[in-house]
Amino acid sequence: MSVRIEAASVNHNTSAYMELMLRSLFACHPAGLPLSLTLYDNASNDDRSGLVSYAAQCAVPIVQSGFNLEELYNSHGEIMRRFVLERPDCTHYLFLDADVCFIQPNTLGTMLAELEAAPEAFAIGPRISWDGINEIPLETRQANPDICDARLHPFCALVRNTPLFRQVVDVIGLSCVKYLWTQREEYLDTFKLMTRVMETHQQRHIFSSALARHFFAVSYKWDSEEANQGKARDRDQRLAELRAKASRTV
Repeated sequence: MSVRIEAASVNHNTSAYMELMLRSLFACHPAGLPLSLTLYDNASNDDRSGLVSYAAQCAVPIVQSGFNLEELYNSHGEIMRRFVLERPDCTHYLFLDADVCFIQPNTLGTMLAELEAAPEAFAIGPRISWDGINEIPLETRQANPDICDARLHPFCALVRNTPLFRQVVDVIGLSCVKYLWTQREEYLDTFKLMTRVMETHQQRHIFSSALARHFFAVSYKWDSEEANQGKARDRDQRLAELRAKASRTV
């Protein structure tokens, strides 16, 4: 069976990060990757010039999502749900956050092969790095399982297209959920409820041997201003390197 991947990412005033995602994606993978990528934009008003120019070079469409920067709740899961339901005929779905950066050759090829070798898995994600060098420590992940262990993290998630997955997406969705227990409430982040439902069908997500960088929390306020500036400096340095490399090969 030939592989055909439908991929999507959402820009929420994260245009420089998304340009880095695109450039790193194409820099780390061979030509002819069986992937069709669509970028959705939430009416971003940051500087989109670099992203728009490079996306046009790569023939990657940028589509307005119909949402904006001031929605009451996070629209990510709803956009991804619509994306899946509109594309029933691919073999795999690939979900990409705007702030993922590929750092190893043929990451997606590795993920495809490893997913194929694990029939009990519905999806696979790479190991996650904050700095582009080291994987997030296990103790940090155990302290916050939502990073990747308790849910399929949509920062870079390759999912088999099956009738079960599409039904779960249709009925349950991919959005954040607040679960009200008798004495407490539980917040289920994007993709977490879907992950739990898939587990009831003995389908789990697994981790690849490949490593990818995720900047985390760039589309909403979470980190300190100092941390945000540090991430932006790292982003701009890597972006400059990839732009320079591309200009030398033209």
